[in-house]
Amino acid sequence: MSEAQEISIGRAQVTEAYVAYFERNGHKPGSMLSFCRDSNLSEGQVYPLFSSLDRIEQACWEQLFEEVVQKLHEDETFRQYSVREKTLAFFFTFFQDALPHRSFVLATAGSLREPKLLQWKHVKHAFKDFFRSLAEEAVEREELPSRFNMQRFYSEGAWVQFLFLINFWMNDDSEGFASTDEAIERSVNLIFDLGANRTLDQGLDFARFLFRNYRQS
Repeated sequence: MSEAQEISIGRAQVTEAYVAYFERNGHKPGSMLSFCRDSNLSEGQVYPLFSSLDRIEQACWEQLFEEVVQKLHEDETFRQYSVREKTLAFFFTFFQDALPHRSFVLATAGSLREPKLLQWKHVKHAFKDFFRSLAEEAVEREELPSRFNMQRFYSEGAWVQFLFLINFWMNDDSEGFASTDEAIERSVNLIFDLGANRTLDQGLDFARFLFRNYRQS
């Protein structure tokens, strides 16, 4: 393969090939060489863009998150939503867009008991920036109280919520992932009601929901 051909490949082509690898094989490639051979790429094309398989994996997650945020920002209806509705829209859209790549998510997300935090560091940074801006908007609109460090509380809470929902979705065997949709609604409502000091009813309601679902799993 000529040098010109190798330079012409883009990062998106590599990440798409990496996700497609999981769809074909159901597991992470054993080495960069095996990934390249299976994907009709050369190491000379991939290594200038990504130094390791882990870095490709990070980029896949970053791309999924960025595409969701871009889709939402381009939606005029989204701009009119309350922050609670924007939060719901983010999570619903994320899992809708992740569904065609479920094999990749199942193989790479890990579990909440052993979260791959280093692997998530870039998407975590972008995620928290997005939700920090939503928190600022919520305070301005008086959807959340103007308390000390509310933006940090909300963005940190949203990240924990995201990890919980990923794990829930991975284990959800309900038709159409209806239980995940319910978990999204209940957890988002709980976050906002915690901020507004309406905690007891929502907390008990969410606890009953978790008990019912985990008892059935």
